[in-house]
Order: sequence, then structure tokens, then C-alpha cells
Amino acid sequence: MSTNYYAFGPFPGGDPDGEGLHIGQVSGASRFLFRAHNSQGITTFPDWEHFLRNAEVAIRNEYGRDVSTDEMIETMTATTDSQGRPLRARFFRDDEHRYVTSGGHAFCRREFF
Repeated sequence: MSTNYYAFGPFPGGDPDGEGLHIGQVSGASRFLFRAHNSQGITTFPDWEHFLRNAEVAIRNEYGRDVSTDEMIETMTATTDSQGRPLRARFFRDDEHRYVTSGGHAFCRREFF
């Protein structure tokens, strides 16, 4: 089972009546997969962290639950599950749509669900 997360606020894609700006997804025993937004300059974990800490940004998961910024950052950086088992990497090599940052965070340049 996976869960997608979205940001809402005064920025392109953040319309409260829309889908929101896709932050990324947690899935099973895998680490967080980030959605890159080159047009908004969001291509690394520090970019996302800075963006999400803006007081005007609201975070919600695909099931409609509001998520605090601190909880979102914790989800994004988790390397173990709730029982302490290591989470696996989403992928190990870069291609035209995916890349891993020097901090080990996996990003996808195109939309995914």
C-alpha cells in the first residue's frame, strides 16, 4: 500500500480545490520517493524542506488527512519502519526521469501515483 502527499497554498499547482502539488510517495518497505518540480526549483530534499516550512503551505495526504510539516519531514527522511527494520531504496541508478541526490534521496521528474 502506498500514500501520496500533496502541498496546497499560494503557488502554481497549490489550489485548495485542486489536487495540490505532488510532494511524493511512501510505499511499503521503501524509502520516500520525491516528486521533482524543476519549474519551481524543487529538485532536492533541502528544496522541499524549505518550501514546506513556509507558513502558507498546507500538507495533506491522498486520503484527506492533514499532515504537519514536522511529520512530513520525518516521513521524508525515514530510513527504518515503525519496527526498526531498514527501508529499501526505491531505485539504484539514474535515468532520464529518475535520480538519487548526494543525500541518498530518490526523485522522479515525471508524475507518478
